[in-house]
Amino acid sequence: MMKLDLNDTATLLGIVFGLSGFVLGIVNHLRDRAKVTVSVNWDMSMTPNPTYDPSKSWAVINVANVGRRPIYLSHASLRIPKGYGTSHLLLADSVAGKKLAEGDPPLTFPVDQTGLEKYAKDWQKIRAEIIDSTGRKWRSKRLRKKERPSWAKAPEGEQPPERDK
Repeated sequence: MMKLDLNDTATLLGIVFGLSGFVLGIVNHLRDRAKVTVSVNWDMSMTPNPTYDPSKSWAVINVANVGRRPIYLSHASLRIPKGYGTSHLLLADSVAGKKLAEGDPPLTFPVDQTGLEKYAKDWQKIRAEIIDSTGRKWRSKRLRKKERPSWAKAPEGEQPPERDK
């Protein structure tokens, strides 16, 4: 049987507590970083007001900080697939930039859908993109077929998905 003296016990406790502190440090680092969610809702209608035309269809880009660190948004845009001569459609309301801290309400950016018909062929590849002050890009998820916006007409022979009335 092995006998532990005070020095061996202190060494063993140092290893256990040191390893525990290291693991907790990594877990805290992973938990406390910034994380942003970006989503796009197409075909929204606005209530009558002087800023937005209620006769048009609008998209709304929602940006929420679900992480623990505050971030500073540089700008927001719609990312366009290759082959259209432009890579992004910049949202003018977002250029001033905004700070988004933990627990802040999500930021919303309305987008007029007029003129997006020319991108109808690649509508599933259009994504909202947010860039923060560090240069990190946050993108929305790609849309599924049943989420086809009204400006992206279905090709001949294909039935458009049923929408909720």
